Amino acid sequence: MRAAEVITLADVYAALGESMLSGAGKAESPGCLVGQAISRLMDDFRRQAEALLVERLGEKTLADVAAEVKRLMKRQKLPTVHAA
Repeated sequence: MRAAEVITLADVYAALGESMLSGAGKAESPGCLVGQAISRLMDDFRRQAEALLVERLGEKTLADVAAEVKRLMKRQKLPTVHAA
């Protein structure tokens, strides 16, 4: 079992196997060359955004998320829950 300090949000994202940046990927009118060109550009933009998203998710771990939850609980004066 890996510690929360070494599991990044990019690891979690990859394990889910889904994209947060969904997009059509196909032109609404398959015969329209303008639509095809725009669709290709949008696909390229989504790939670039996805790569940046994964890079940034790799900078945070589950321990970072847990620490943020604790800070929020403290700010709201909620009792801290301890995981086993």
